[in-house]
Formats: sequence, structure tokens, C-alpha cells
Amino acid sequence: MKVVTLQDFPAVDELIERFGARHLPFVLDSSLSNDGLGTWSFFGADPFLVFEGKDGSYVERRRRSAGDGEVTTSGDGLVLLRELMAKYSSTNLSGIPFVGGAVGFIAYDYGRQVELLPDLTEDDRGMPDIHFSFYDGIAALNHQTGELSLIALGLRADEDVVLAELQAIVSAAPPPAVAAVPQRDEWEWNIERADYLQAVERVRSYIASGDVYQVNLSQRAKCRYEGCPVQLYQALRAGNPAPYSALIRTDAFTVLSTSPEQLLRKQGRHIETRPIKGTRPRGATPDEDVLNAEALRTSEKDRAELLMIVDLERNDLGRVAEFGSVRVEQLYHLERYARVIHQTAQVKAVLAEGNDVFDCIHALFPGGSITGAPKVRAMEVIEELESTRRGIYTGSVGYIGFDGNAELNIAIRSLHLKDGYLDYQVGGGIVWDSVPESEYQETLDKGRAIRETVDALCQKL
Repeated sequence: MKVVTLQDFPAVDELIERFGARHLPFVLDSSLSNDGLGTWSFFGADPFLVFEGKDGSYVERRRRSAGDGEVTTSGDGLVLLRELMAKYSSTNLSGIPFVGGAVGFIAYDYGRQVELLPDLTEDDRGMPDIHFSFYDGIAALNHQTGELSLIALGLRADEDVVLAELQAIVSAAPPPAVAAVPQRDEWEWNIERADYLQAVERVRSYIASGDVYQVNLSQRAKCRYEGCPVQLYQALRAGNPAPYSALIRTDAFTVLSTSPEQLLRKQGRHIETRPIKGTRPRGATPDEDVLNAEALRTSEKDRAELLMIVDLERNDLGRVAEFGSVRVEQLYHLERYARVIHQTAQVKAVLAEGNDVFDCIHALFPGGSITGAPKVRAMEVIEELESTRRGIYTGSVGYIGFDGNAELNIAIRSLHLKDGYLDYQVGGGIVWDSVPESEYQETLDKGRAIRETVDALCQKL
């Protein structure tokens, strides 16, 4: 591995534009995060291998310099990904948390390979369940030191060649400015308001009968969209700054995320997850903001909701952790974002000997904060009450390093851009104390930053 550290380099917006103009680029972006959560951002392009597929059928595609070929495989997607990544295992002694590996996403619907679930929802977007691209050269920006590191692992080509490619991207002339104004048509929800309220009551009836304690119920908005994906991402990250933002571009679709929530961070044997439960809108004035935060802090419903999910996550981590190592920190911590205030907690543990990052993902996925409790029954209820597959929504976006470390978000405040349509999805945890009208409004509050950003950027078709 070779690392070159730059003191003089383009601003983050320009790095996003330059990498975003390349083939199959990614951005894992925490540059506009709050609360000290974002130390690093990562950039890459031109992967040497792509692994993707769904429903147990997957394909490996290699770029020419890494050897021509396309290989089709079948089985559990994460098991196949583990076997593939083992061929490129490497050691990282740099102090940089990610120096190369697989970047991409695990869709919520991969959960069908984790648990036996009914198949009732419509797969109208046709997204892969798993998509990861392999990068042996990346750029890592440390926001605390202000240094940009170019890193080459030398897996597909000589390290100096890879460093030269990265340097060429960083120092290239900025791509031409996007002249056309993005266009969109009307937003359409995949469920009527009255039907959403009725679904909330259905969940409450399941809770009353002791069938489930909490269910995350969501709705999706979609519109026809014409515009540059990188321009859209730049607007979204500015309009809704978040510590786990991401841009993943492929030949067939783009995933954009401005997520505040972490599914998994693994560094060595240290593992953690960071669930969010409880939301209030930001106030129009400082005084109103304080009142909204206090209402969230003192809400028995929201505190009980978070504690329920923390217990679920403790159990999930406990399946792969060293006995007695699971602990909870920052319980009921409040975080402020552009349009909402969230209540969070951290659950940490030490990974047991013999387990790896894929065991961690399998134990946690999908995150309990966006399913409900108990998890499997909540997922069954979601399948019954939601009309379409979730795709990336409430799945995970991030990296899995060739060194065995990883960081993955929970893909809330996230969008698909595919086949000329843009969509985003929003939801909330339904418990016995839920008021249907309030739950419906909470979904609108959570999506407001996305909706207002897209609407301000676009002209109507």
C-alpha cells in the first residue's frame, strides 16, 4: 500500500464533481455533518470489479485491466461477497479507517435472504438487493487535519499507476458546468393519506393483540425527473447536511443518501450501531426550536420507543459480540438537523473471536429502528401493509474494507434515480400510543428537506 498526502487540493464540492464525472464513482461524505460525527469523507471511481444481483442470483463484472469476464453465481449474497472479498484481503496500518475495498449498498429487500418472509409487495423499481464496486485506489479526506490522502493498494495495477490516476482526477480541470435546469413532474405517493391512517390503525390492532410491539410504516413519493445526478446530490447535501451522506452512480441507476443514522461501524474488534427513534420538526424561531427539543426529550412515547429498539439492537449485537461486552452510551441524546431533531443512542460491543464483518451485518440487518420489534414479525407486517418493495430505503450504504473494517449507514433520507424516475421514502415507528394523524405528519416532516431541495432545484416538466 502507498499513501500520498496532499495539503493543497480542491474544495469538497469540486472533488465531488471531479470524481462524479468518472465511471462508476462513489462519494461517502461527512463534510457537512454535525455533532462531531463526521471526520472522514471518501471518494473513488473506476472500480476493477462490480458485484451485484438480487434474489439469490449475482454477477461479477471485471474491467478490462483486471481481466475480461462476467461470472454469474447463486446463493446468499453476503456469503458470496465475503468469499469474493477474501481474495483481496489486505492489512491496514495507516490509521485511515478506509483505504480500499467494496463500496455500495445492501437493499432492505436483502432481508428476504436473512429471514423467511412473505412476498406480497410489488417490485416496481427493479433495484439490486446488493451492489458493491471494488476499489483499490481511493481518496480520503480528513476534516480534522484538512489533509487529503491518495491511497493505492496495488491489487489490479502497480501502486504508482493507481496513484497517478487518482492525482489526475484531483488535479483535472473542473467538468463543464451543468447548463440545463433539472426538470420534474408532479410527486405521486404510493399510498393515499386515508389508507396510511388505516394502516397505522392496523398496526395498533396487532399491538393490542400482543402480536408485535412496534412497526416502522412508510410511504414513498415518486416523480419523473430529468437532470444531472451529481448536481442533484450537491443540492441535497447542502439542503440536508448529514454525517452518512453518499452518492453511488452506476450505468443503470444512482443512489443518493443524506442519512443521519449509522447501522454499523467496525474497526478491528470494536463494533457499534447507532439507532434513531423520536423526531420533531425544527422550530421556525430559536424559542420554538427549544420547545420542540424539550417536547422530544420529555416524550414518554418516544423514550419508550427508543429504549425498545436499543434493547433489540443489544440483542442483535450480542449474537456476535464477546460475552458481557455490549454496552449502551448516550441514551436519549438529541441531534439537530436541517429540518428535524432526532433522539438517538449508541450501542457498542467487542466482536467475539471467530466472527467477522459479515457476521455483524447479518446479525444487524436490517436495522431494528426501521423494522420494529420483534424484528421478523414487524417485517411481516411491513410486507402486508406496504404496497411496493423498499429497495435502498432502510437498507444500508457504505464501505466494507479489504482489511475487514466497515461503516454502513441506514439508508433513510435516501433516493433512487432510475429509468427517468426519482423517488424517496419516509416512515415512522408505530406503537400503541401512536396517533395516526401525527404519524402521517411525521413522515412529511422527515421528507421535507428532500422535497423542498428537489423542488427548488427543478422546473416543472
